Amino acid sequence: MRRTVKFLHTVAGMGLAGGLAVYIGVLHAAPDHATTIEYAGTREALAFAVKWIILPSMLITVVSGLIAMIVHPPFMDTPWVWVKALTGLLFFEATLASLDAPAQQAAAAMAQAVAGEIDPETLAELVRNEWGAWYMLLGLSIANVALGIWRPRFAKRDVKKETGSGAS
Repeated sequence: MRRTVKFLHTVAGMGLAGGLAVYIGVLHAAPDHATTIEYAGTREALAFAVKWIILPSMLITVVSGLIAMIVHPPFMDTPWVWVKALTGLLFFEATLASLDAPAQQAAAAMAQAVAGEIDPETLAELVRNEWGAWYMLLGLSIANVALGIWRPRFAKRDVKKETGSGAS
């Protein structure tokens, strides 16, 4: 069971990383907001990546990580696992708040811009903070992966032992 959960967690993490890479690549290559027809396709691609790649992968990653804590009892007493779980949940919430909802709003606004109901500058306001959200998600992601690999002890150091000033 542990190996299955670990495999699922790893594969879902790879899917999440791939989805985030696709999103960043599409966002980086996006045409100017003023060319609304071309930009409409970009917003649809971003909404698709969030809905069908990033969110499912992230959900599987978080759930399989929590299941791993249950099927491997020593994880329950390990502080780094709890910190990793917390950063994973923060990543999940940040993705929902800064990617999913804005991607859906921007796709809807893009349809309005193509129809001439709103100007492209209004759309630009909706997606202005997208790169900041990406930097935040990137930081949380790096912290989460680092915790999984590094596995810090988070224990107090025994200063007497290190300095040799203990009783001999």
